[in-house]
Amino acid sequence: MDNVGGVEQPRRIVAIFYVLAAIALGVFLERVLQLVFNAAGLNDRNVFSDWNVSTVVGFGIAAITAIVVWRIPKTQQVSLEIALELRRVTWPSLRETRAATVAVIVASAVAALVLGLFDVVWGWLSAQLY
Repeated sequence: MDNVGGVEQPRRIVAIFYVLAAIALGVFLERVLQLVFNAAGLNDRNVFSDWNVSTVVGFGIAAITAIVVWRIPKTQQVSLEIALELRRVTWPSLRETRAATVAVIVASAVAALVLGLFDVVWGWLSAQLY
C-alpha cells in the first residue's frame, strides 16, 4: 500500500473490488450472451468441460474491461480516494443500527395504517356517492 499524506492508500481493497466487479460483470454478460445465442438460434458450444462460448466471451470481456478501467489513471485515483473516505467514515454501532431499523419499521407500519384507513374511508365514501 502506498503512503500518501500519512494515510495508507488501500490498493489491495480497491483491486479486490475490481476483481469482484469483473466477476459480477462476467456472470451478467454470460447470461446475456446465452439469451442472445438462444434468440438467434445459435449453438452455445462447449469450449472447456463446463465452459461454453458465452462463458468464455462474457468473462473475457469483463476481465478486459476491469483491466482497462483500472489502468485509467483518473479512475484509479478516484477509486483510491473513495476507499480512503470509506475508511474515515464513522459507522454506527450495532445498537444504533437496531434502533434505527426499529424506528423505520414502526414508522412504516404507522404510515401503512394511516393510508389503509384513508383507503377504507375513501372507498366507503365512493360507494355511497356512486
